[in-house]
Amino acid sequence: MNCPTKSLSANKELMIKKTTNPARLTLLLILLISTSSLYAEDLPVPAEPSGWVNDYAGVFSSQEKQALSNKLNVFQYNHSTQIFVVTIDENNGYPASMLAPMIGERWGVGQQGKDNGLILLMDMKDRDVFISTGYGLEEYIPDAIAKRIVESEVIPAFRENDYFGGVNSATDVMISLLQGKFTPDEYREQTASSGTGSALGGILFMILMFYLLFGARNRGRSLGGRRSSLPFWIALGMLSGSRHSGGSFGNFSSGSGSFGGGGFGGFTGGGGGSFGGGGAGGSW
Repeated sequence: MNCPTKSLSANKELMIKKTTNPARLTLLLILLISTSSLYAEDLPVPAEPSGWVNDYAGVFSSQEKQALSNKLNVFQYNHSTQIFVVTIDENNGYPASMLAPMIGERWGVGQQGKDNGLILLMDMKDRDVFISTGYGLEEYIPDAIAKRIVESEVIPAFRENDYFGGVNSATDVMISLLQGKFTPDEYREQTASSGTGSALGGILFMILMFYLLFGARNRGRSLGGRRSSLPFWIALGMLSGSRHSGGSFGNFSSGSGSFGGGGFGGFTGGGGGSFGGGGAGGSW
């Protein structure tokens, strides 16, 4: 059995060697100081995970938890990459951005030598969410893309109290990125165009309202009081089409939410992966 202190020391050396970004180095130093007593401190999670979905805040129904677990289990079985979902209602004073990689280190999320683990942490107390990536996943989910996933997939759903929908959508996108179904640049372009579509919808709505208030009134006078409703329905059709073109990252949906869990083995636990401060988050 490996000594925790020796394993922690080896992880620290590896993390320092792989870190070059000054901002990330600062976060890493804070993380290393905090993890000096990692195995004895009172992190708001158990020493070991119970599954792929660790719902300590009681956010998901049993069916939702099972659906997420099945999807993440199949993905780990096929690709060895580990994605853990964690919800907490007490953070013990840690911000989500710091707590997520600390949990990843403590649980050894990902495979040793591959560092292919990911933590999606939901802090229900401070209403914060953070995606923390292991070293081996930063190429596929860079910090800017993690931020985009949080802003495009997670926060809009969370603001509607649809926590399962936000996490399910985010994990679908991350799985597709990790499988190479599309690139970070393609995801960035698609979500950017979705935002453009939403803005266009707002412009069309203003045009429609202007027409209803002024154009139809003047047209009614010129036609002796008889008004045509055709332009109104055309405008409605244009507005509806523009709205449907925006929204979530539907064009690249992985469909992974429909996976079943049978025949793929059970939960394996962490494999010794390391984290170095990569990722991004936000508040809802």
